[in-house]
Amino acid sequence: MSLSANSPRDLLERLILSITDGATACHLDGSLVMEVGDAVDADTLEAKSAEQLLVDVFDPARRRLLDYGCGAAHHRRFIEDIGYIWTGADVIDSVAPLVRDDVAARAGEIALYDGVTLPFPDGSFDIVYSMLVFQHLRDINQSFSEIARVLAPGGLVIGQVSSMEQMQDYGTYNFTPFGMKVASQAAGMTLERLYPKHDVFSFLARRLMITLGASDDNELTALLNPDGFVQKALMGVGSRLNLSTRDVNLLRLKFSMQYVFVLRK
Repeated sequence: MSLSANSPRDLLERLILSITDGATACHLDGSLVMEVGDAVDADTLEAKSAEQLLVDVFDPARRRLLDYGCGAAHHRRFIEDIGYIWTGADVIDSVAPLVRDDVAARAGEIALYDGVTLPFPDGSFDIVYSMLVFQHLRDINQSFSEIARVLAPGGLVIGQVSSMEQMQDYGTYNFTPFGMKVASQAAGMTLERLYPKHDVFSFLARRLMITLGASDDNELTALLNPDGFVQKALMGVGSRLNLSTRDVNLLRLKFSMQYVFVLRK
């Protein structure tokens, strides 16, 4: 794509570089380091996706999976192709209007419930998969308690969640990494791993363009990945300042619009 010197992408990249190139220190919040530092990778800058994590942890002896907030079951084929036994659940009133009719028509395939009590016995699943769902919860404690209840001992919750996003349909909460830890602990689960995802600067600038009439596939779309321009700039400044791998990952996490998580019961 050919960009002008004053295109949104060029201006964003220059803004980020004007900050990172002048960096002399990295001041991470003490609570971030203390509370979630152990959940970020200290050995590699690889930022795994929730999909990749599902592949990594697959165990033929533990393959019962709940697709929590599955919508129109878009992830079902991918999940079943890995080898999981898929079950989907959602709350029809919380589904985005564009797919609500499709979800309602799949009532026999998808367990539709009231958003309070999941319609499954205790310990029914080995994995709960949640892709951009937790920011729609109406009662965090109740929902997390139900997830923990239907999860078998040692089971995992794997997913992705918004941290600083304002525009999702029927969005209620944004999960900070520490908020994820608090909610997990209250339900008897442990925050095991965090990975940075889309950076906040590219994400919000792109969303502003879309809101004001640009296509979803605009010039900032290519920046939206864990190896995009902003993430590379943060990794670059981490290298220049001799930061540890853990601190670079915490820096990236701090400025991620969304992040990937792993919880364990």
